[in-house]
Amino acid sequence: MTFKKKRVLVTGAGGFIGKHLCKALFKEDATVVGLVRSEIDSKYLSEQYVVDISSEIYVRQIINEVKPEYVVHLASNKSRGDNPRTYSEAYRNNLIGSLNIINACQNNHMLLKFVTLGSSDEYGKLRVPFKETEKEAPINAYGASKLAVTELLKTLARSNGFSSVILRPSIVYGPGQDDSMFLPALIRALVAGNSFDMSLGEQTRDFVYVDDLVQAIIQALLAPSLCGDVINISSATPIRIDALAKMTANILGKGAEELLKFGAKDYRTSDVMQYWAANTLAKSLLGWSPTVSLEEGVQRTVDYFKAAAVK
Repeated sequence: MTFKKKRVLVTGAGGFIGKHLCKALFKEDATVVGLVRSEIDSKYLSEQYVVDISSEIYVRQIINEVKPEYVVHLASNKSRGDNPRTYSEAYRNNLIGSLNIINACQNNHMLLKFVTLGSSDEYGKLRVPFKETEKEAPINAYGASKLAVTELLKTLARSNGFSSVILRPSIVYGPGQDDSMFLPALIRALVAGNSFDMSLGEQTRDFVYVDDLVQAIIQALLAPSLCGDVINISSATPIRIDALAKMTANILGKGAEELLKFGAKDYRTSDVMQYWAANTLAKSLLGWSPTVSLEEGVQRTVDYFKAAAVK
């Protein structure tokens, strides 16, 4: 089974993961349609629609027009705050926006599979490794709003067989990611020769390279038996943040480790100290395993940012 000439609608097509996914789908001969916040220059999209997904009317019009066979829903608000405004924004974008996409897709009889990205933030501070069978306990707006979408899709799978898969990636990284995440911010600073303020780095984290996540999405789209399933996408190999920082500095060399300022920042109040997930279900249900080691992935990411710095 392939995507040849099949219409795949990707929300958040202009984002970090979206750009990598659209490129991969294009190479699989899919007809890729993107929903974006603002117009992008992409040779991988056959069409793109600029839309706020919280607009129910416009979302329905677009999906009725495109009639996609597959939908990958990536668009989301990633704020991890815990104040009332953050919760309002997260639920408006993540839950209401997702509900608009999902409701429109339920009226699309061409649809074969709907895949969305959840988050390991849905687990909160549960015992590691996080497992899909655990009762989730999010501690921030992002995790709570993502869990609401997960529960919605699981309910629709039970009630009317809406064919969906919820993938819960751990921390995704790779070329082209912005500085809102730790690893690209670290690499940019070290490439520029700037000092990098950070916590003591005692937290453990679980990283998955963007190409591995893209492959998991593709395999989930093509898995006909899955319906309402929640699947972790992770390396299942935790690393301390201080060790990751030192690994990255060693890859760069030339005294980069001296630029690391451990303890210059306090831990965040709601910081989860142990954050990594099991990937047993991904192996059994998708036949998926990560193929890019953390060291190789960091090397690729460093190479990308070094090349970008000299342009």
